[in-house]
Amino acid sequence: MASASATSSILVPATPAASTSPACPSKKAAGASRRRRAVSCRASAGGNDGGLLWLPRRDVLAGLGGVAAGLAGYPDLASLALEANPVESCRRGDKVTDKLVECSDPNRSFPCPPQMRIPIVDFVPEGAVKRVRRPAHLLDREYQEKYKEAVGKMRALPESNPLSFAAQAAVHEAYCDGHYRYDPTEKNRAFDVHFSWIFAPWHRMYIYFYERALGQLIGDDTFALPYWNWDAPGGMGIPAIFKDSFANPLYDPYRDQTHRDALIDLDYIHSPEDVPPIPFVRTPATAAAYDEAVQKNLCTIYQQQIRGGKGPRAYLGEKLCSEASFRVKEINERSRRRQDGQKIKPNPSASQGTLERMAHTAVHVWVGRPSPKDGCTLNDGAVMGHDGKPHCGNDMGFLGSAGRDPLFYSHHANVDRMWHLWSTKLGGAGFDDPEWLDASFVFYDDVEKPRLVRMKFRDVLEAKNLGYTYDEESEKALPWFNSKPTRLSPGSKGGSGKAAAAPEFPLTLRGDQAVVVPGVAVPAKEAGKDLVLVVEGIEYDPQTDNKFDVAINVPKEDALKVGPQYSEYAGSFSAVPSSKADGGTLLGKISLFVDGVLADLGASGDATVDVVLVPRTAGEVKVYLPPTIQNA
Repeated sequence: MASASATSSILVPATPAASTSPACPSKKAAGASRRRRAVSCRASAGGNDGGLLWLPRRDVLAGLGGVAAGLAGYPDLASLALEANPVESCRRGDKVTDKLVECSDPNRSFPCPPQMRIPIVDFVPEGAVKRVRRPAHLLDREYQEKYKEAVGKMRALPESNPLSFAAQAAVHEAYCDGHYRYDPTEKNRAFDVHFSWIFAPWHRMYIYFYERALGQLIGDDTFALPYWNWDAPGGMGIPAIFKDSFANPLYDPYRDQTHRDALIDLDYIHSPEDVPPIPFVRTPATAAAYDEAVQKNLCTIYQQQIRGGKGPRAYLGEKLCSEASFRVKEINERSRRRQDGQKIKPNPSASQGTLERMAHTAVHVWVGRPSPKDGCTLNDGAVMGHDGKPHCGNDMGFLGSAGRDPLFYSHHANVDRMWHLWSTKLGGAGFDDPEWLDASFVFYDDVEKPRLVRMKFRDVLEAKNLGYTYDEESEKALPWFNSKPTRLSPGSKGGSGKAAAAPEFPLTLRGDQAVVVPGVAVPAKEAGKDLVLVVEGIEYDPQTDNKFDVAINVPKEDALKVGPQYSEYAGSFSAVPSSKADGGTLLGKISLFVDGVLADLGASGDATVDVVLVPRTAGEVKVYLPPTIQNA
């Protein structure tokens, strides 16, 4: 995120660059030297000597809460290099390392920052668990005041301190709104810590250093970041500590004020706009709707954590690829008649796991300020995106500004807790791939004397190595643990291929028009593998809300009723809005693990099933390739 890099982290390859040629052929003629893939970096200060952090122009920074001054104090904000080998899910991919990645922004009037000159130390696991994270809505008065004091002092730090609140928010912005690039000539190929297996470990590292800084500011190394307990009925509303607007450092004015005292919807980007939010306080008049909404929330977490989260690929996301896994050339050929004449570009990431794409995304959009119908300007709180345009749907509702709301960090503490529970209570295990285990980022630590600490993914697999845990009381009763979905259409049987005519691809999903893809082949399940429903070639505008649900064997007339509370629900495509450079559209992909869905529907032995795509947003989402079910 643009302004953000004060705590900029670096992804460093674990192994040296391979001597073999990269998997992606050069665009030049055979025999010509291969052009390097690059992470593009523009900077507002510094010399042109190879740094890799993209920073926007100073006039853009001025619209980002004054972070420019902070970044100017740390011009050597780091390089980023990553390693992504071609694998089964990456039909093409460069092996990107620190040998191949260079700063080569095409606009040379904004030179790249210099190489880092600050020594980096390797992370050393903490010797004991000192910090216990507790639900924010259950904090006693003393702890609430301590939390406010810590954030208040962080906000008061000079922005030149990389542990300042402004700098911390800027870190998330830099890595989540298209400011890191693989190749500046391909304007939509941005590096992002979302949409792949990087999501969970990167965010765990990020809030770990944020939490440590808060404790340092109040001289309490036992201080733990409270988490927003939105997976339990008592926490399904914005915690009171964040709502008081009077001299409260935890308050953010750029939230959806209609949700201030509402019951959260963990399947948001779904509810009709004309249906008012359900008040968080249950009353006789709202009891039926309240209970139904709570149960749906619990089913959403069950789908995320248990039914749809079997294995690391399903739960944490797929391997990060430097090249998208869809047939971009073919898709661009199919889109040649587009009126704007603009080719679409792949999102170089892979596919989100259930941890990222379900409750996490819904909470972001539910909290964030919706875009005013009559537009907005920087003067009334809009955020300047990487595309150089003002974005009104902020703060939590936009990746470029999410870190400016203190609620973001408690939200992500609960996302982290979900991973912790999956690993400790549900038997989940991460990847054993060295490319994942040894990937590393570098963050600033120590408020008084900032230093850089390199942390590998293998360092963060257990929270105890980071000196924190979650309160045991909240783990004794997980209200979603047995919240299994029920059948929406008992007795319905898909897969005949007769219920609907096969749609022609590419197809456009609009409004409330569900699309049935009949007779999708189900291969015989191979030993040791899972059945995965893959939808790729999803073209979408990243600047708006995007969502469609995917269901199996549900009649078209019932499709709009589909949700995570029903057995036919297989998953969703959704993403928190972001700007991306130069606007345009992106290509996405989802991989939905459907063994549980097929078993619940009694369809495990069926040769074919009907796949139903149910759009949930007003904008258009185009799908170029038919869904398939594969062994993975």
